[in-house]
Amino acid sequence: MVDLNTFVSVCSRLIFYRADPMSAMQHAWLGNYEVTHTRCTGLTFARHSHDECVIGVNLVGEESVWLDRREFQAGPGSITLYNPGQIQGGGAADGAPWHFVSLYVAADALAADLGLAQLEFDRSLCFQPDLAQRLAAAVKGALNDDPLLREINEDALVLLLGEVVGASGVRLPGAATGGKGMIRRAQELLAEQLSQALPLDQLGDELGLSKFHLLRTFQKETGLSPRQWAMQLRTCRAKGLLRRGASASDVAHELGFADQSHLNRHFRAAYGITPGRYQSLLKR
Repeated sequence: MVDLNTFVSVCSRLIFYRADPMSAMQHAWLGNYEVTHTRCTGLTFARHSHDECVIGVNLVGEESVWLDRREFQAGPGSITLYNPGQIQGGGAADGAPWHFVSLYVAADALAADLGLAQLEFDRSLCFQPDLAQRLAAAVKGALNDDPLLREINEDALVLLLGEVVGASGVRLPGAATGGKGMIRRAQELLAEQLSQALPLDQLGDELGLSKFHLLRTFQKETGLSPRQWAMQLRTCRAKGLLRRGASASDVAHELGFADQSHLNRHFRAAYGITPGRYQSLLKR
């Protein structure tokens, strides 16, 4: 059954455009972020506004944008940024293919994630092809069925949005202090709650960091996001439990995997073998 709030939210996006019957739209919630991935032909939007910040990435096609009485073009590699309440409209020419991703987030939520007191985009258009592709890949990754991959893409989105906001002219706070000691504390907290994934917001609150600065500092020190680090520890502990004869289903439950197939997928990705096959080899 579709959640009513999600249905209303999606419908609020859909009423603004006319589209070819062949249009395809995927939608997901990723923490505070609502993301969509759209392929269409000749789609146009009537003039409208949103209560939240809107960030669009054009991958294929030319978008004609009308924004607060100004008009401009946004081609492939362009990132468009809209502040809450701004009147916008436009779209692709009739019959023209258009492929884009969009992200919607409340201004105060985005500001909090980036460690800002408040947020307002200074520029409406940034031409950043590499950043646009990475942002689009994270949005599309958010549509994955695997909960861990969705979470990893949420982490990636926060870091990429820091780049987007910086490109729009907003100055971000400086790097967090604390270095290795802070990361050790973060790792302790993640290890203590390995069986139930520690939300990034909660981890950041414990350390006095925004999501953006937590992710950037942790990744700089370890090469991994907090969730990726927790998963490698989870699979490592799973290997030890399996070696001692625990069943794969019990291991999955004890270590907080969504189910046994979730354990199988990540164990095999880490060690190149399934838990069942690993235990079979140990018995030889």
